[in-house]
Amino acid sequence: SDLAAHQDRVEQIAAIAQELNALDYWDSAAVNTRCQKICDQWDRLGTLTQQRRTGMDEAEKVLERVDSLHLEFAKRAAPFNNWLDGTREDLVDMFIVHTLDEIQGLIDAHAQFKATLGEADKEFNAIIALIHECESFAKQYNVPGATINPYTNLTGKDVQSKWNEVKTLVPQRDQTLQDELKKQQNNEALRRQFAEKSNQVGPWIERQMDAVAAIGMGMQGSLEEQLSRLREYEEAVYQFKPHLEELERINQQIQESFVFENRYTQYTMETLRVGWEQLVTSVNRTINEVENQILTRDSKGITQEQLNEFR
Repeated sequence: SDLAAHQDRVEQIAAIAQELNALDYWDSAAVNTRCQKICDQWDRLGTLTQQRRTGMDEAEKVLERVDSLHLEFAKRAAPFNNWLDGTREDLVDMFIVHTLDEIQGLIDAHAQFKATLGEADKEFNAIIALIHECESFAKQYNVPGATINPYTNLTGKDVQSKWNEVKTLVPQRDQTLQDELKKQQNNEALRRQFAEKSNQVGPWIERQMDAVAAIGMGMQGSLEEQLSRLREYEEAVYQFKPHLEELERINQQIQESFVFENRYTQYTMETLRVGWEQLVTSVNRTINEVENQILTRDSKGITQEQLNEFR
């Protein structure tokens, strides 16, 4: 605007110089020299002004581009940073499972998560590319403070550090889940092993209890025959004890593995122990009773029919 205001004055000076030349002014040479000098300076001032304007326009475009990169970084880095924070927490989160289905569910969820890492890696590279582009602009055009983002406190180093941590935690989580899977497979094998054995031992104890109780009723043959069968049951119980001891060993492993439920059997080690003790006690007590009956019969001269009638 200042140049436009002075344009008329320059033109007036040039017109006066031309008029003096037309009038054959005696010092026209000096006037022409002075006029040319003014015109040259005016042209130079115009050129410098245009150069200045062009430079400012270019600087404005650079700053607008830098600002656009800052804004784009802030808009993309903030949600990505939140995702990284949540992901890091999930990857180190402790879990408690008791079955194969539960740990398999965690493994499947982790596999689905890993399938999203490709897109996350693309987003990370895009964010880092924004930073590199901004730094390149700052270096190329010597823009001071261009690396300071006014829209966010996040930096490329922050994002890089968290992303590297996530990539380190993923295989660690894989290993943790696989270790737990092996543990649950072992627990499942222990459950099945205990169930298979206890489903044999439990009914056997129950059958022996019923048989001994039937003998105790005294309605199956003579006392000597009853005593003979009871001795057989006593021997059978003694021979069967290793099966119970094997169950005890399996149960010890189950306890050490913190297995608390077994859907494959209704029996527990506690119920089997109680049943076993009751069986042993019942056999011994019944043998003792029959022996006493034999002694009483022989000492009193009581017949078998009389004993049956008494019962």
